[in-house]
Order: sequence, then structure tokens, then C-alpha cells
Amino acid sequence: MSYLNLKYIDLSSITIVGSLIFFIWGIIVGLLLFIYFAINGNFDTLSLLIPFTIAFISLVGGIVYYFIGTFIYNIFSKKIFNVSFEISNGNIKRISILPISIIITLINIIFVILFYPGLKLVLEVILIDLYSFISFTPMISLIGQTIDIITNPIIILIFIVLTFILTVLGEFIYDLVSKKTGGVEIKLENNNNNNGLNKINYFKPSSVGLNLAISLIIPYTIINLIISFLFFPVSYINFIWVIIGGFIGIFIIMSISTIFYNLIANKLNPILVELESN
Repeated sequence: MSYLNLKYIDLSSITIVGSLIFFIWGIIVGLLLFIYFAINGNFDTLSLLIPFTIAFISLVGGIVYYFIGTFIYNIFSKKIFNVSFEISNGNIKRISILPISIIITLINIIFVILFYPGLKLVLEVILIDLYSFISFTPMISLIGQTIDIITNPIIILIFIVLTFILTVLGEFIYDLVSKKTGGVEIKLENNNNNNGLNKINYFKPSSVGLNLAISLIIPYTIINLIISFLFFPVSYINFIWVIIGGFIGIFIIMSISTIFYNLIANKLNPILVELESN
């Protein structure tokens, strides 16, 4: 059994891997939407742009998210907290709850500060003007109300607080269930050719899917309760199906994303990290 501190994450490797996974999912989602529109008789030449547009946005979004997020993490991990992992027999048994929750919350706060003006501009000006231009009047009022909620500073503050609480809850659940499930299986390789950084060569897809689905289902349920209470009330039966669907969805998405990661790590390059024995 070993305790390791995650001191540093290589910016280029995680940005490449993370953005490629976003890009692949963008292609998949774009193709599914294209097929949906085609089946429902909404096919036109603009529909051909859907897969490419979503894939491009996913790629750019992934680059921005992983580069900036990792850059901020590397600063905080050296100046504020060390995120530590307990690894036994190649499985992640425990993750330090408070440090990672604080760092994720701080990263979200910085993202809000950086992108809030642009988000408000895009939503309030461009989106409403676009719907006005195409004379989609019935949707304008609903879009305006949704934008007011999304960009409300109080809602954003609540989102930040919830980020911390739900991250703490998710990590706490992971530390509990990993004792029963064995935790996420991981393969690390020491590599002196990369300035002493370690390669993350492999995650076991089923272990990632199962542990994250169990860990995230309660935070997911809380979020859905809030959304249901504020916006879209649903019956108890439907809500139960939403929870079941959420669990299955998280398991499938995380497992498939892990398969993507393993392929990219094997064919291109894995994520490089600096780990320090505690």
C-alpha cells in the first residue's frame, strides 16, 4: 500500500488526451443528432454541418477546459494543498476529500470569473438575436427566462457552493465504496525519460464506470431534485427512472471514455504526472 501526492500534471499530455476524448464524443453526439433530424424529416444541407460543428466546439472546449483547469491545478497543488491517493495492488482505494474538493471549487470560481462576461454576451445578445432573426418568437421568451436564471449571480454563487458540497459528497462515497468494489484499477509506469514523470498507461473501464456511477449517483440525484423543484416537476415514478437512467448513463459514458483514454494512451501518449510518496 502506498500514499502518493499528485504534485503536477503535464499540461500538454492531459490537454491532448482530454480534448481528443471530448472530440470523439462530439462526433458521436453530432452523428446521433444528424440521424435524429434525418429520421424526423428535418434533413437539409445545414444538417450536414451538425456533426462537424459539435465536434469542433467539443475539441476547442476540451482544449480550453483541460489546459486552463490543469494550469490552475498545478498552481494550487504547489501553493495550497496536495491531493493524495492511497493505492493498493494497483487500485485507487482512497482520495483525499478536502484538498481535491477545494481545488475543484477554486477552479470553477476562476472559470466563472473568466468566462461569465462572454457567456452572458453570447446568451443574451447572440442567441436571442438569432431566434429573433429566424422569427422563432415562441421560444424567445422561454430562452430569455432561462438566460436570466443561468446568468443570475445568486444562481452562480449557489452553483459554486454546490460544487464544493457535491464534490465532498462524491469523494466521501468513493472512499466508502472502494473498500467493497476494490476501487479504480490503474497502471502507472515510472519514466525517467520524461523528467521523472509517471505515465498513466491504463484504467480498467469497468472499475471506472462502476465506482464513478456509485459515487456520483447521489450528487446526480440532488442536482435533479433541485432542477425538478425549480423548473421541471416530475412524478415520483419518473424521478426513479431518471435516477436509474442516470446510474446506467454514468456507468456507460465513463466506461466508454476510459476505453477512449486507453486507446489514446496506447497509440499516442498517456497523461504524465508527477507523484510524490507521502
